[in-house]
Amino acid sequence: MSRKLLRRFDQFRRRHTTGLNASLYGLLGRDKFLLNERLPANQVKRILVVRNNPRIGNMYFLLPFLNALRDLYPAAQIELMVIAHGQAKIFEGMSLQKVWVSNFSFDRILEFFKTLRELREQTYDLLLMPHGSTTDTIIGGLAHARNKICLWDEEKSRIYRHAIKVDQISPHAARSPLALIEALAGHPLSTVNHHMMLRQQEKDQATFEVNKIKGSRSLCIAYFRGARGNKIIPNEHWHAVRAKFDSAATEPIAWVEILSPDVKEPLTAETRTWQSANLRELGAFLAACDLFICGDTGPLHLADAAGAKCLGLFTATPIEHYGCMGDECLNLTSMQQIDAAGILSSLTPPQLKASH
Repeated sequence: MSRKLLRRFDQFRRRHTTGLNASLYGLLGRDKFLLNERLPANQVKRILVVRNNPRIGNMYFLLPFLNALRDLYPAAQIELMVIAHGQAKIFEGMSLQKVWVSNFSFDRILEFFKTLRELREQTYDLLLMPHGSTTDTIIGGLAHARNKICLWDEEKSRIYRHAIKVDQISPHAARSPLALIEALAGHPLSTVNHHMMLRQQEKDQATFEVNKIKGSRSLCIAYFRGARGNKIIPNEHWHAVRAKFDSAATEPIAWVEILSPDVKEPLTAETRTWQSANLRELGAFLAACDLFICGDTGPLHLADAAGAKCLGLFTATPIEHYGCMGDECLNLTSMQQIDAAGILSSLTPPQLKASH
């Protein structure tokens, strides 16, 4: 409920207080620690990245930025601010000095102010806002840093005094903030690393769980039907997807459906199910499966970040903005595009080939 109220409040604010933003940002931009010039890389010792967004899928889109930032400033201490404790687990193993949890919501406002007070006791060399949200802009104004950088925006530059203008920005939600890294580095990135860091123990446990489901079968395919709004794929379409793969396979597939608080019952009664509230466990499990099929929702981007082979079904959202980034992932816009035989032929083990 609190997130809905926040969204409604922000919509109201944008409709009725747009003219006040410049004045508000001007007041918040009076940080006594701000420098006029941009610090050279060798003087950047402590960095804060601010990304307060309640959508879990957007956290996975932050991984390329953080990985590239670590490569650019290998000796610096990097801290991150997210909005919820569950999001913080995604970034374990990435050598972050600290992950702040802002708790920014109406029903946890006292916790938010407590965190903000603690944050203001710190002074960073570099504060980065990868995405230009109003919440992050304001928090960035209240935090202390010598340099504050985001992609150029006339209003936000009143706070982020070292905002950077770039000629081209990728439309993809995970790639667009990399323009900041490239501008700071002075050259294009040669590679983009979108993966989270999974521990070997997590991978081994996931492999054990998947092998239990496989039994004597060679192939395990997982799928998740949960989604919101127009991203929901009707059950009859999911039945059709399964039928395509079953008819193309030379031996029975071990299907497993991922359940969640929104999806409590499987598509078919005989289907094996699996679920975990721990995002790291879920990501490792999906990566251990031979294929994961999902619409454009959080578990798809989690699986992509964990290194899974994904079939992303983007029936309502643009691939250029939200498509999976993995080399072995396939992004499609309709069920008719699914070539089950071709997909099965690309999977391991090699003895499992699709019939033609």
